[in-house]
Amino acid sequence: MMEVRPPYLGAAYYPEDWDESEEDRDIEKMLSVGINVVRIGEFAWRKMEPRDGEFDFGWLHRITDKLRNAGIGVIMGTPTATPPIWLTKKYPDMLVEFKNGRVMQHSGRRHACSNHPEYLKYSARIVEMLAREFGSDQAVIGWQIDNEIYLANNEGCFCKNCAARYRGHLRKKFGTVGEMNRRLNLNLFSQAYDSFDEVPLPRDTWENPHLKQEFLISAGEAHIDFVAMQAGILKKYTKAPIGTDQMPLGGMNYRQLHAPLDVVQFNHYNTPDDLWECCLWFDYLRTLKDRPFWNTETATCFSASTGTHGSIKPDGFCYANSWLPLALGGEATMYWLWRTHWAGHELVHGAVLDSSGREMYSTQEVRDVARDFAKCAGFINETVVDTSVAMHYSSLCCNMFETQPIVGGFRYDGSLKKHFYKPLLDCGLRPDIIDEGADLSKYRVVFSPFMITLDQGDLRERIAEWVRNGGVWITGPMTDIRSAEGTRYTDRLHGMLETLTGAAFKYWFPDNEKRISSKWRDGEDFGGNTYYETFEPADGADIVNVSAGHRAVCGDAVLQRFAVGKGFVYILGTIPDEKDMKKLITLVCDDAGIPCGLTEGDSLIVSPRTPVKAGSADEGQLGGADRSGVILVDVCGRGGKYRNKAKYRDIISGEVFEDDIKVGPYKVMVLEKI
Repeated sequence: MMEVRPPYLGAAYYPEDWDESEEDRDIEKMLSVGINVVRIGEFAWRKMEPRDGEFDFGWLHRITDKLRNAGIGVIMGTPTATPPIWLTKKYPDMLVEFKNGRVMQHSGRRHACSNHPEYLKYSARIVEMLAREFGSDQAVIGWQIDNEIYLANNEGCFCKNCAARYRGHLRKKFGTVGEMNRRLNLNLFSQAYDSFDEVPLPRDTWENPHLKQEFLISAGEAHIDFVAMQAGILKKYTKAPIGTDQMPLGGMNYRQLHAPLDVVQFNHYNTPDDLWECCLWFDYLRTLKDRPFWNTETATCFSASTGTHGSIKPDGFCYANSWLPLALGGEATMYWLWRTHWAGHELVHGAVLDSSGREMYSTQEVRDVARDFAKCAGFINETVVDTSVAMHYSSLCCNMFETQPIVGGFRYDGSLKKHFYKPLLDCGLRPDIIDEGADLSKYRVVFSPFMITLDQGDLRERIAEWVRNGGVWITGPMTDIRSAEGTRYTDRLHGMLETLTGAAFKYWFPDNEKRISSKWRDGEDFGGNTYYETFEPADGADIVNVSAGHRAVCGDAVLQRFAVGKGFVYILGTIPDEKDMKKLITLVCDDAGIPCGLTEGDSLIVSPRTPVKAGSADEGQLGGADRSGVILVDVCGRGGKYRNKAKYRDIISGEVFEDDIKVGPYKVMVLEKI
């Protein structure tokens, strides 16, 4: 591979869109802006294989050679998201079938089913041909498999191939149809089956939640296998890192997806109203691989197709947005796209350059990003995000809430972000977002809200041992109340929490109208929302108790804290108001000895950085310096204050700080400890 060192600042480029005469001018402009990486090839199957078995890579070699000669690295995309019309005509049954029976037509992208045997065969062939051509090309510093592969319409494909896979999934999981009937209580509504082949796809309005959950898992596994197939081919020909660019939507298991891959790639298009939300995904994705992730797509300005609902972004938004991935553990920011398409589906999408080749209003901010990435490259490459706080996110729980939300309108992702993740940010903390397979040993505090099932591998045993060894675990609400299949326990509400802590559960109920009132033990009002679990009061354990709402629950505990071994378990029975969640976070941090409340305002992202550890995947990039510090990014445009406890130098501005630090709207500070 050619020597293009991170941080990477890149853009998606589509040479198939442009006349060859435009290429030199584009590359010259890339260099002037500061672009050092481009993504190419991802939608160009027809250009690579204009007819069945006839391949043309000459145009792709030409642009790759030009980019190499300019010192710009290439991320090569496999084009399987856009099978050409000759393949669709040959196998029309490979088109995705929606839940309502409508078949997707040849238009747009991701219109082929990942279970169709001929689509799989032709995908493998084009990937192998592409890998043979470019696997040893020194310009190619990485590979991207497909593009944004997730469930069609967030529901999956309902074709005959997906039906066969789904029934095979059930057969593999349950062994016999009788066992499936028993474990899922399919005698209810006379739903018991005599054969797996009789199990219908979940098309109807009132679907069995447990079978629908298994269908979603099966659909996700089909995509996981499709990506793994391509990764296996590529690895025969290349040593460059391989990933697949995605938005983490729905319940696909990202740990399984990335097991055969080398680098996590991520796309996002957040706006000034919700930029903080994408930080949750950065905090999640950095935990999946022992190497920095790549933000493979974000917008320089506005997102659009043939029309945009957005507006001009505030001055500095592009700059702050571009810095977020690096602040939170990545090594690449890449824009979609380099130059706005001159025709087609996305005519008005913002880019680095307009279709005319002229700069857009945000182009100077891209230059500023390139300049400051270069200034901070050593610090970025020689440090990693460091935290002792984590919060669980589970693809299985996401699927489970999709099929049984418990309270109407409840959304797993949205509630996790709003009610738990955002208060953690506002307290100045940097949580790792971890899944059920993550190692817990580095954490002092773990939050597990809405972790509806703990029946995920050996998670139950590992987290109990972690608590006994000194961990502080915040559980609930809606945690540990379902089996892995989404069924309820017949002899208790919780799978393990009551046994582990000695808590005595009493009632559960919805409260969308906020009829329940509660108080902290210091007498201050406590606001709960949506759903409650209440417990028998326990001496010394109660922190919040119901004060009014219904005589059956008055005096019941809503929040309790139990000592378990050397650690503590907090059982939270409802969704707290923002102020109360922050108060709980402060209590928890006091238990764990973690500094809290280091920021003023709700706009600052705080990312502590410590030296890369010996033996990690990043170690080869080090220059040997023992560096540490903190990166601050304002994400809401309101500015804020960081309560400084050390002496820092801002690598970007050169300023030295020993007192509290004010951060302006959309400003970034890369503070190295002196």
